[in-house]
Amino acid sequence: MHPIHAPCPDMAGMVSPDPEKRQRAVFLLGKLREKHGIRKRTYTPRPMNYKCTPTGCYEVNE
Repeated sequence: MHPIHAPCPDMAGMVSPDPEKRQRAVFLLGKLREKHGIRKRTYTPRPMNYKCTPTGCYEVNE
């Protein structure tokens, strides 16, 4: 697990999360999104437009 996504010590509910409860929460969130017309965000990756060299990074114009 990436350290940025590790649970904080004060998040007691995330010490040993119950998979059934997580599954139910995901299901309920889906129902709420459907009910209120909220679409799930889609991720479209943007290409990196720079190149790094030992002297520094610069923007690449294609």
